[in-house]
Amino acid sequence: MKRKSILKSLALALSISLLAPLASRVNAEGTTVSNPEIVGEAAIVMDMDTNEVIYSKNADVKHSLASTTKLLTALLFAENKTKGDSIPFTEAAAKQPDASLNVNFKKMRVGDTLTGEDAMEALLIFSANDAAYMIAESVAGSVDNFANLMNERVAKLGLKDSHFVNPNGLEDTPTSYNYATPYDLAIIAKESFKNDWVRETLKPYNPAAKINITGSTYILESRNKNLGKNGNIGGKTGTETQAGHCFVGFYERNGRNLVTVVLKSEYGADGTAVFKDTEKIADYGYSSEKQVYKKAGDEVGTVDLEYKVFRFFGPKKTITAPVKVSEDVMYYKNDFNDKNSKIEYLNEDKNAWKLTGGKEVALTYSSLGHNEEVKGTVDVSTGELLKANLGFYLAFILIVAIIAILVLIIIRIVNMRKRRSRRRRRY
Repeated sequence: MKRKSILKSLALALSISLLAPLASRVNAEGTTVSNPEIVGEAAIVMDMDTNEVIYSKNADVKHSLASTTKLLTALLFAENKTKGDSIPFTEAAAKQPDASLNVNFKKMRVGDTLTGEDAMEALLIFSANDAAYMIAESVAGSVDNFANLMNERVAKLGLKDSHFVNPNGLEDTPTSYNYATPYDLAIIAKESFKNDWVRETLKPYNPAAKINITGSTYILESRNKNLGKNGNIGGKTGTETQAGHCFVGFYERNGRNLVTVVLKSEYGADGTAVFKDTEKIADYGYSSEKQVYKKAGDEVGTVDLEYKVFRFFGPKKTITAPVKVSEDVMYYKNDFNDKNSKIEYLNEDKNAWKLTGGKEVALTYSSLGHNEEVKGTVDVSTGELLKANLGFYLAFILIVAIIAILVLIIIRIVNMRKRRSRRRRRY
C-alpha cells in the first residue's frame, strides 16, 4: 500500500510539472472568456477610445435601425442648432405616428414651437417621431435634404455600409428604411456621444426630463432600462417591424468607455430581452482579454522595395521582401477582427539598402477603424541585393578594367612619344 501511495504521489507531481507551463502559456496569451449567448441577431462591443472591436456577432451585416437612427439626427441637430433656438412644428411632423409628442402628450398646431433643448430631450429620451421631423426640417429645410446630410455625415466618418432615408428610423415601406451594420452604428453612436449636448441629454442622473409644449409642462421618462446600472451612462432604444428590438448603450467602468450595439433582438417575456443582451455583451467587453494575433518572428506579408544597383547611383530595381513582426501582436479574437485584421509596412521610405541587416521598423496593425504601431523588420539582406545584381557588378568590374587598361595603354603611348621626341632633340 505504501509503495502504491508513493507511486501515486510521483505521478501527481509529474502531471503538475507538465501542466504548469501549459497553464502559464494560457495566461500569457490572455484569458479566454466564453462568448455570451444573446437573442439579438447582430451585435458589437467597441472600445470608444481605441475603436477596437471586443465582441462581434454578425457585426458586418446590414440591419434596419429603427429609432437608434435618432443618435445621428441628434448629432446633426447639435452641430447646426442651439438649445435656445425655436424649432417649429410642421405638417410633416403632424403626420408622424406614435410615439410622438402630438399623439402621446398634447395636440400641436403647425407653427407651434419647442426650444432646441426640449426638442433634443423629446428626441432622445421619449424618442418622439414628430420631434425628429421638426429637427430635420429646421436644420435642412426638408426631410429629403436632411437625409442627404445624414448620408454625407456618415461618409465623412468613412462608413460605407449605412444609408438613411428619414430622421426617425420608421420603416416607410418594406424596402425603404434606414440601415447600417452594427460596426457602422457603433461608429455613428460614438461620434454622437462625443457631442456635449447629446451626451448631457442622455445623462444617467436625470432619467426623467421636463419639457414645455405650448405652455404645458410634461415629464419624459427614459426608455433605457439599463440607465445608471452597471456603468450604463446612456443609450438609445429602437423598435420596428424589420428592425426588431434594438439598443445602443454607452458604458463607463473604471475609466474605460465602451459602446454596445444590439440589433434585431426580441421583446421577450417582459420587454427586457434587448437590455439583457446588452448587459451580457457589456460584461463580456470588460472581462475579455487580448490574445496573440501574430507571434514575434511571424511573417505577416511582403513589401516591394526600390533601390539603385550601386546604392547611390545606377539603374533602379525592385525586390519583394518578407515583412515580419519582432514582437507579439495582441488583439481581441472574434470573427470581425479575424476578417479585417492586417499588419502592413506603410512607411514611404522603401529603400532596400536602408532596410538591410534586420533594422527595426514601425509596422501598422489595423482592423478597420483601429490602428496601432507594432515593431517589425523587413527581411532583406545586403547579400541578397548583391546576389540579385551579380551580373551588373561583374559587367561593371569588366568595364572598369577595360577602361583602366585603355588608360594605361594611352599613358604608355604618350610616354613613348615623349621619349622619342626628347631623343630627336638630342641628335
